[in-house]
Amino acid sequence: MSSGKGQLYKRCGCSVPVLDEQGQPVRDSRGRAKRKQAGANCPKLKRKDGSWNPRHGTWTFSVAAQGKGGKRTQVVRSGFESYDDAQAALDKLKQRAAAGVVVTDRITVGRYLAEWIEQKSPELRAATLRSYQGHIERILTPELGHLQLDALRVEHVGPVLSAVPGSDATRQRVRATLRSALTDAQRQGLVTVNVASLVKLPSGRRPKALVWTHEREQQWRDQVAEHVAAGKSAGKARELVERPSAVMCWRPDQLGAFLDAAGGDRLYALWHLIAHRGLRRGEAAALRWDDVDLAGGTVTVRRQLVVVDWKVSETPPKSEAGERAVALDPGTLAALKAHRKRQAAERLEWGPAWAGAVNRVFTREDGSDLHPASVSDRFAELVSAADLPPVRLHDLRHGAASLMLAAGVDMKVVQETLGHSQLAITADTYTSVYPTVAAEAAAAAAALVPRSSGTALDTSSTHAAEG
Repeated sequence: MSSGKGQLYKRCGCSVPVLDEQGQPVRDSRGRAKRKQAGANCPKLKRKDGSWNPRHGTWTFSVAAQGKGGKRTQVVRSGFESYDDAQAALDKLKQRAAAGVVVTDRITVGRYLAEWIEQKSPELRAATLRSYQGHIERILTPELGHLQLDALRVEHVGPVLSAVPGSDATRQRVRATLRSALTDAQRQGLVTVNVASLVKLPSGRRPKALVWTHEREQQWRDQVAEHVAAGKSAGKARELVERPSAVMCWRPDQLGAFLDAAGGDRLYALWHLIAHRGLRRGEAAALRWDDVDLAGGTVTVRRQLVVVDWKVSETPPKSEAGERAVALDPGTLAALKAHRKRQAAERLEWGPAWAGAVNRVFTREDGSDLHPASVSDRFAELVSAADLPPVRLHDLRHGAASLMLAAGVDMKVVQETLGHSQLAITADTYTSVYPTVAAEAAAAAAALVPRSSGTALDTSSTHAAEG
């Protein structure tokens, strides 16, 4: 984009009568005289000596600039209190024009975001699109929509993002939506700087997984008992007690107790698969028998079921790394084989009414697709029935990762099994291990330190006594 030298002058909001060719006032249908703004022609703008009147009007600049398609357009900006303010604004606009920014179209943030999300929608996943739309409709447009896009500054965006209700992670997601939109605006030359990327916000780190140690479990049970003693039902008491972390993992013995208790459930193989191999809920629900190699002992994750507005749709995995082959342990393989026999019996029982057209591994009794939310609900019922400390279904995935790390599996293998796009995600999320393993690691490290006798400290008897 390019621009000319520009012109500075004063104008005002005074109105004057509209006159016809004979110099007579023009009247409307009700007989009232029509008026118009005097603008730069107001006689009060200048003194008798021709100098500008400092007490009337505001400063304006006008400059010719090249817009989209090479068309040259006159850009007018007014409302400046002083000549110097107008000159500074003119110089800045010319600099931005020279940098390739489109300065001829004064688009607002609200208008740009509306056009951006409409153009972006075909390439976004349904859940991502809904998230972006929610951020735009509930936060960004109401708070920033009235501002000119090219005038958006950190001081505008920072307070809005800081005031977003919810967690630091929520604020980061809203910022990510605006940052994505402004990245495209910058690419189009509508802005020179992506101000959303300059706003400082708390990192919104993922919550660290904690294990339900014996101490944590006992504290939880004591608090549940207090609520029951106060007249609450056992189910309500479980809901009222806050968990130590948003992400909680069972100890191996607790996981074993759950799988034992859930052994007769028709979806037992699904719980076993997620608990041991870490599939996401939607990935497990979307599995087809074509994805399962019982002879080779693998399942291949090719798709997932996602929920948007309670409607279920099938999409590719969350990322490119999400499409992966997962090796099966003998226990999971045996559970899947038993599940297939049970499903075959159900298919015979339903006959022509069987609804399993796509041959899913895990279905409802009639073969129709599982709703992912109903899977989580069923899991919560089983946990409560087994009288175990609460974990979410997704926490089984966290538990599977912790089990692999505790067993000494390389972090890269864990990443590939879980389908994470980056190793850093795996390392940042799953750094906790089971206390017994951590204690053994600490003892092994301490044993490497020479003592005064010249040999490492022997701790074997101590550990034997503790065990």
